[in-house]
Parts: sequence; structure tokens; C-alpha cells
Amino acid sequence: MIREADALVRKQRFLLCRYVLILVTGSLGVLQSNAASPMPIVSLVALALISNVYLGTVSPFSFFDATMQAPILVTDTAMVSAVLLVARASQEFFLFFFFVLIMAAKIENLIALLIGAFVIGIASLLLQDLSSGIASPVFMRIPFMLATALFYGYVVLPERSGQMTPMSFGAPGARTPRSPMAARPHVRA
Repeated sequence: MIREADALVRKQRFLLCRYVLILVTGSLGVLQSNAASPMPIVSLVALALISNVYLGTVSPFSFFDATMQAPILVTDTAMVSAVLLVARASQEFFLFFFFVLIMAAKIENLIALLIGAFVIGIASLLLQDLSSGIASPVFMRIPFMLATALFYGYVVLPERSGQMTPMSFGAPGARTPRSPMAARPHVRA
């Protein structure tokens, strides 16, 4: 049985990971938009922040139902994609972003996922012109890839394992894989 305190902690961590993703995505979009008006990006980020404040009021147990989580994940993916599109990100950058999403769906270790996202962020830099120096907006890609991996990994890993509480960062034996045939735990309010 999952306690309400555990569910509340997981919800707060989820919202914190989502805040990080929203702010890093907005920063990347504004920095990469160059001469274009940042107002569409600022509007998308403001809408996402308002939705996160609203999600803070939802009950922790109903928060992790599929009917609540699926729309959040779809809209967040659409928001990130829209910000990258408005900021005129390259096709390669979209490819790297979706590669991180695929890794989040497949890799079962959050640390390995973050390392993979860091490597992908470095690889995305290799395809860019870094002549503008250390202040180049392309360096924002590494924190963006890490924030994306953290958010989607935090959401997907506990759902794949069937556990309400997510795995801990690197503690051995903290997560036991579940059989797909195992019964799902029942949550009581």
C-alpha cells in the first residue's frame, strides 16, 4: 500500500522536474531565436508554468492516473517541440531531442539516461558552428538534453516498473524489476 506522503513527495519531484524542463526549454528557445520576437516562446513558457501551478493543486493519487499523466506528457512534448520550432532549431536538434525521448522509454537506469543525454548534448554541439565562443546559445543544448532526460526518465521509469515511488539515484538494490505478469499494486486514499 502506498502512503499519501510518498505520493505527495513523488508529485512534488515531478513538478520540480517539470519546472526545470519548462525553464530550460524557454531559455534555450529565447537564446536561440536570435533576432526573432521571443513573445511566442514566452507565451508558451508562461502557459506551461501556469499549468504546473494548477497541477500542484491536484490530489497526489489522481495525479498519477494515466488519464492525468498522458495529456501532461503529450502537451509537454508538443510545447517543447513548438518552442524549438519557433526558435528555428535545426532538424538535427529535433533528432537529438527525440533520441533522448526514445532513450527515456528504453533505458531502465536514470543515471545511464542522464549520461546518455549528456553525450547526446555534446554530439549536438559537434554539428554546430561554435565560432561565437563560449557565450553561444548552442551551449544551452546540454542542459536542455539533461532536463529532458530527467523529466521523461522520472515519469517513464516508475511507470514501466509498476512502482509508485521512483528509483533512487544510484542506490544499489533500490529498484527491483517487475514481471509484466505481476499484479499492479492497489492505491488507497
